[in-house]
Amino acid sequence: MVADDLGGPPAGSGSHLPELDPQEHRILAYASAIGPEFDRALLLRAMGPPESPNAEALERLAGRGLLRERPGGERFGFAEEQLRARVYRSLTESRLRVLHRKIGEALEALGGSDGAGPAPELGRHFFLGKVPEKSLAYNRRAADDARAGEEPERAIYHYERALIEIDHLPGDHRRERAEVSRHLGDLEFTVGNYRAADRRYLDALEATPTSDASLTARLLLARAEIAREGLELATAARGAHEARQLFEAAGDRAGMAECHRLLGRLAFARGAYPESLEENMRSLELLEGNRDSRLMGLLSIDLGNSFALLGPEGRRVAVEWYQHAIDRLGPAGDWAELSRAYHNLAVSVGEERPQDGLEHLAKAREAAERAHDPRSAGWALLSGVEMRLKLGQVEEAGRDNAQAARAFGHLDDVLGLEQVDQNRGEIAERTGQWEEAERAYREAIGRCQRHTLAADEAEAQYRLARLLSKIRDWPAARNAFAAAERLGLPRVRPNLAPGFETLRATLTAAEAEGTGPYGATPAGTPPPP
Repeated sequence: MVADDLGGPPAGSGSHLPELDPQEHRILAYASAIGPEFDRALLLRAMGPPESPNAEALERLAGRGLLRERPGGERFGFAEEQLRARVYRSLTESRLRVLHRKIGEALEALGGSDGAGPAPELGRHFFLGKVPEKSLAYNRRAADDARAGEEPERAIYHYERALIEIDHLPGDHRRERAEVSRHLGDLEFTVGNYRAADRRYLDALEATPTSDASLTARLLLARAEIAREGLELATAARGAHEARQLFEAAGDRAGMAECHRLLGRLAFARGAYPESLEENMRSLELLEGNRDSRLMGLLSIDLGNSFALLGPEGRRVAVEWYQHAIDRLGPAGDWAELSRAYHNLAVSVGEERPQDGLEHLAKAREAAERAHDPRSAGWALLSGVEMRLKLGQVEEAGRDNAQAARAFGHLDDVLGLEQVDQNRGEIAERTGQWEEAERAYREAIGRCQRHTLAADEAEAQYRLARLLSKIRDWPAARNAFAAAERLGLPRVRPNLAPGFETLRATLTAAEAEGTGPYGATPAGTPPPP
């Protein structure tokens, strides 16, 4: 006879529990393992026959106020959570293992001939009941359901339990371990935990059989995406090329297209926009006839990015590509990338129509929140700052920038924090806080230099030069202007080209008038009202 069926009170209960007969103690033990609330049918099925004495004991416990009967008489709950916890803690590990196993078996039986009961509860009881095969199956199902239901944290919880069970199974389960680790990596990536995601992908690579070139390639590509997010562009490029070779050997055109798409994003980050467009067009050719809406949506965003920097005509084409992306990614349910599509659309239209841009950014934030993606939500806030400034909403711009700063500080996101600094400079400049503006621009420049962000540094140097010209610090203004020009402005930021040429004319005129770079106007003199 197993410990569960001895009929005595829970071990170690002593005077902490009310005086109960053995049957009532047994009822409470099972009920505490099920949870704060439980179905009458599940409890009686798990306890086994004979049913009548158990049902009578259940009624007595409800009559004494230890359990509460819900309307309908088929569901009960503990009157006090403290009582349930005390009962559960009093049970030995061996007894708990038996209880959870029996509860899991009862749940399966009540779920029908295929055991189609609630996967999270089945996974929990078989995990605690030390039944690894069933625990693995149900925790994977619960994780898959949570991922489909846009609950990444819950999915991570169940996949982690699945990984534990894989290690308890006999035989070779390396591929299954690799698959679960890859899912965990994807989920960690979704919630912005890139370091954890990279560890999961590395675990998956180590578990992947050498014969499985396709999975190896996808994991290499995933790690390359992590490197891109961490601004390790050379590492990301090596990973993309290595993955492409494996996809090419396997004849996987979609995989090859994803590699070219990543190479295009890397070129874009370096400011090599013609190269970026070329890589994206290669990806488009490889995807000809492909019906994967999500993959086409992702590429549509990147094509839009490439065209957005080709002047006004290119911007109109970019808007069409962003709309294509939205049309594909919405039905595909990829909320994180849908957020990126709305965000980039907002940036394209917001320069001329800031109110429309803010409306698109609101949709970007909604999609980001649905995806549990704090990084995308932060970028939507950041990009709205300049639009709010154009509309004269200075206080709102400061509020959004501060909120984004908190988010990116928590995520340790270099690009986001650099943009926060530039925005801080813009806001301070708008309100006449010249020293604060200069400090913010210089901090942005420092971040860019530490992480080799040439295009972003060029923009920050230009903004600094513009500020310094306003306060008539002509030597420093010309130095910053020259730095921006060396870094490729206005080529890398075509939208700033008109302002850049206006600033050039201002500096040239100041020098011709003898006020700069060595003229007599004192540095720091505020501009006229």
